[in-house]
Amino acid sequence: MSLELDGVNLLPGAVEEPLVEGVSALLEAVAALHRGTRRVAQVSLTEAHLELVLRRSGTDIEVQVASLSRPARLLRPPLRVDADELTEAARACGQSFLQDLGQARPDTRAGEPGHALERSLAQLESPTFLGRDPKPQPFTLRVEPPAVPGFGFTLEDPDDVLRRAVKDKAPALASLLCPGEVWLALPDKPVAWRAQGPVLLTTLELTRQAADLARALEVGEPRFAFEPAGVRPELSLDLRAGETRLGPAVIPLGAKALLTALFHLGQGLAVALSEHERALATNPYLMELTERCREGLSHLRDGVGPEAEGRAAPVRAPAPAAPTSRPLKVPGRLRRLRFESLWEQRKLAQADAGRLMMSPKGLVYSSPDLACGFDRKTGKQQWRRAASHGVAAAEDGYTLAASAVRLCGFPGKGAGASWMRDHEAMRIGPRLLRHYGMLYTLGDDRVALAIHEATGREVWRQTPPRTRRGYLGVHAHRALLATDSGYLYGLGLSDGQVRFRMSASLPFLGAPVPWARRFVALLGQGSNSALLLADAHTGESVWTYEMSLALPSTPLPSGKRLYIAGELEGEGVLVCVDAAGQARWQRPLNLGPGPFALARLPGAVLVTSALGAAARVSDAGEVDWRVGAAGEQLTRALPPIVSRGVVLVPGERVRAVDPVRGDVLAEVRAGVGLMSLQADSRLNLYFLDEFGTLSAYRLGSHFAVVGE
Repeated sequence: MSLELDGVNLLPGAVEEPLVEGVSALLEAVAALHRGTRRVAQVSLTEAHLELVLRRSGTDIEVQVASLSRPARLLRPPLRVDADELTEAARACGQSFLQDLGQARPDTRAGEPGHALERSLAQLESPTFLGRDPKPQPFTLRVEPPAVPGFGFTLEDPDDVLRRAVKDKAPALASLLCPGEVWLALPDKPVAWRAQGPVLLTTLELTRQAADLARALEVGEPRFAFEPAGVRPELSLDLRAGETRLGPAVIPLGAKALLTALFHLGQGLAVALSEHERALATNPYLMELTERCREGLSHLRDGVGPEAEGRAAPVRAPAPAAPTSRPLKVPGRLRRLRFESLWEQRKLAQADAGRLMMSPKGLVYSSPDLACGFDRKTGKQQWRRAASHGVAAAEDGYTLAASAVRLCGFPGKGAGASWMRDHEAMRIGPRLLRHYGMLYTLGDDRVALAIHEATGREVWRQTPPRTRRGYLGVHAHRALLATDSGYLYGLGLSDGQVRFRMSASLPFLGAPVPWARRFVALLGQGSNSALLLADAHTGESVWTYEMSLALPSTPLPSGKRLYIAGELEGEGVLVCVDAAGQARWQRPLNLGPGPFALARLPGAVLVTSALGAAARVSDAGEVDWRVGAAGEQLTRALPPIVSRGVVLVPGERVRAVDPVRGDVLAEVRAGVGLMSLQADSRLNLYFLDEFGTLSAYRLGSHFAVVGE
């Protein structure tokens, strides 16, 4: 597609767009402006990452073309064209395209796409009805940097676009393209750098670059250089020496201080726009910007890496306790808990392949073709997403729903999708990963997909050859795709380029597990298995530890050691491997047959089996306590849950166990068909069984012994 003005194409790069959808959207937008039913329209060119924004102003139409690729920017200043000339050009385009479509694809013209084109052409033939434009209320906002160093911005809205676009229900991006400038303030220079243009696009690109810098800092790259928002001069950071250069000058700006300033800029812009017009608080671009900045600020803490065995570790302050799971307040030693039935939901589809996830807003049920959200207190269904070609759900409730022809993105609670785009009948999900404003999932169980969270654009895809099953994970600035063909790909998060490829003699059995700057991958076939440790940035293999374990569990990194459980000659064992790839010890579990699941306890590791048996093994390899089976064997081993100082052991009877002494504090019958188990911050329990019944139990009371 192209839009030419005086021989200049305003839509460069739009060479692979779906023509039926693109031409229909263009004709519909111009027809709405022509008839006066809308003053602002937007046409999305998904393949070229372009947004065509049309704004009616009297007898003229202002044309803006925004690029959301890297860097995000306006391709050129806004242009004004005569409304009648643009209408006539759109009419000629539609008639010619409809004629060609009838010759090439008669079935498409006779269907709904052809009827939509004809309706838009009929609207272009109708007379124009223009109401009187309300008098604009100019708006200017200047926000100084909250700290130095820091970023400030000026927002100018002389045509009252923000308020009028919201009242006219304008498209999301068209409501925010107000001019202005962003600048960087330093202690010795109030304006060390500045960029003029739409503040939203400048801020969006700066937060993208901040995410890149955060990943580089996380994996320990020596230096990082970029042009802020694509505007010179270049900013070069020596991440090891802590020096920063802006052009030829050295400035007192550290990497973490720069990251903090960049993310605060995004949050400040979102807050300022929301305060000016409250309806903008639900704009998907501002919501995505806010979420990206919030996540970026939460990742500014230093990671703790695995250290070589026998080497003295540096002294660190004790880690604070997790704020989401405070231990129960009891006057003495906890002796007994009592749980009461709270609510129940039945007939959830595909429960045998379903799982439960806890989100801040409720309980999320996810299965291959269905995802639901429930209120934790009442069990009321808050939302439901079902699709014929898969539903991918994240832990916070964000879902992708795919049909044979459409892919929709749902941010969580709410009836409508935030975006919709064409889809080629590929099955997606069921797992969805969110990271820095991007969505990552698998298609057909093997194709890695990266989708922009706010717009739904497919940013990249990676299809590994000779693969039937893939496992996708995200670590630092890499997407890690492990396959059953024995290959592991390290992909760039932003562009999907293969940064490294590793081959192994055994198939990979799961997604790689992060371990500081490295990752651990599990390989296996039959009774042969192995652990592979590699650098997440370069893909360089550190070591491979071969084992003879059948049914190996997901490896559990803990400090400077790694734990894995499995069956050795028919007996369950727990193996401890140090950071150098050497086995420290191996202990029999006596918990019955595998498979097993692991969880971390202070100074120990907890092992559970599908029989509901559990054992606590200290870091030195000593078995501190063991509890026996809790009934018949489950169909799969579920991971134990540690919440509020209590261990929940899955089984036919779910048991609450004291993690220090091993005393059973309570039992709740869940049945042999238990498929998933979750607990919230109040120690309420949620069970999902194979018949599709979701049960909730409330912690009724707890008893303690004082002075024993």
